[in-house]
Amino acid sequence: MLISITGRLGSGKSTVCNIMKERYGYEIFSTGTINREYARRLGITTLELNKRLNDDPSLDHEIDGTVTKLSEERKEDKLIFDSRMAWHFAKNTFKIFLTIEPMEAAKRVMKNQRGCEEHYENVDEACAKLIERSRVERDRFVDIYGVDYYDYNNFNIVIDTTSRTPDEVVALIMENLEAYGKDQTAFVSPKVM
Repeated sequence: MLISITGRLGSGKSTVCNIMKERYGYEIFSTGTINREYARRLGITTLELNKRLNDDPSLDHEIDGTVTKLSEERKEDKLIFDSRMAWHFAKNTFKIFLTIEPMEAAKRVMKNQRGCEEHYENVDEACAKLIERSRVERDRFVDIYGVDYYDYNNFNIVIDTTSRTPDEVVALIMENLEAYGKDQTAFVSPKVM
């Protein structure tokens, strides 16, 4: 079954995807990895890349086209799309949104910095830049595609990871994925309501 996972920066998407890869054999297609590599090649931060993409969304279109194509060609595979917009472009996926309190996200990101394209001096700076990057991305996708990936109605399950371990998040996903596969019911974590 195909899964698309998105959410707030620092909510644990990559960690959750890696656990699902190790435990359940899912392959990961990460658009964040593609963006970070692109920023690294340009010698800029991911925030700067997001601002540049406002003027030239060609990389977004290329990535989103690849997501659609993969979802059509590999619909029987165990594939996770770790992507802001895969929920919109991938066909027939179980759609997950992970949310988190901004300061907790900043603390997590500070523990797991990803090189010069995502570097912060302290938690306050990390929090401010994560919020700004989220705003820039959200605005860009609303402008380009006319959809808001922060609208929880777009997802089958919304999980607040602020006070949950990655293992607890994966357990919730797998429990609800199994139910979804049986009856297509949507689920929302009550903590985000």
